[in-house]
Amino acid sequence: MNHLKKTQETYRQIAADYAQAQQNRGQLLDQMQQFVALVPSGGTVLDVGCGPGMDTAVLQTHHLSAIGLDFSHEMMRVGRDAHGVQVPFAQADMRRLPFVGQQINGIWACASLLHLERKDVLPTLQEFHRVLHPGGVVYLSLKLGHGEKWTAESYNRPLPRFFTFWQPETLDPLLETAAFHIIDGWQEQGRRDTWLVRLVRKKEAGT
Repeated sequence: MNHLKKTQETYRQIAADYAQAQQNRGQLLDQMQQFVALVPSGGTVLDVGCGPGMDTAVLQTHHLSAIGLDFSHEMMRVGRDAHGVQVPFAQADMRRLPFVGQQINGIWACASLLHLERKDVLPTLQEFHRVLHPGGVVYLSLKLGHGEKWTAESYNRPLPRFFTFWQPETLDPLLETAAFHIIDGWQEQGRRDTWLVRLVRKKEAGT
């Protein structure tokens, strides 16, 4: 079983606990408003790594056509069945998005790329670039740190998850290589981790 499948299995088992813990999204509202301000009203946005879809639902309240994508079907099912999250959901691998080019106005990738192996992050950013409309924007947050690791426990259960950690000097060159312009970036202290946050815009050919 590869690392993504192993992490997917963990999320299948912790989906109910995760959804319960993630109901309050108030700490992200300012960041979400920054993202929304950069997307045309009525635009189509993807919540990549949406989990139970809490952020997807908030994005919909901002007059956006928001679609939740996650690798874990169980996470989306729990969001819909146990928490009443009524948004369009699709199970998908962020490394191969099920959209043709230039359909999407924005991508919200909150704490999702952190489960990818480091070698997969640049191709995934290039996949984001492929599906974005000219001038499309991406919000992404990753854990600040060094290296990568498996955690032994998830939500007080002996279930592993894989994480990569990032610094500005390792993340920002990948964004540039993937043809994104950094609009804003900062570090955000969470309850347990420090987050590296970036808002970026798709560059066009010749810029």
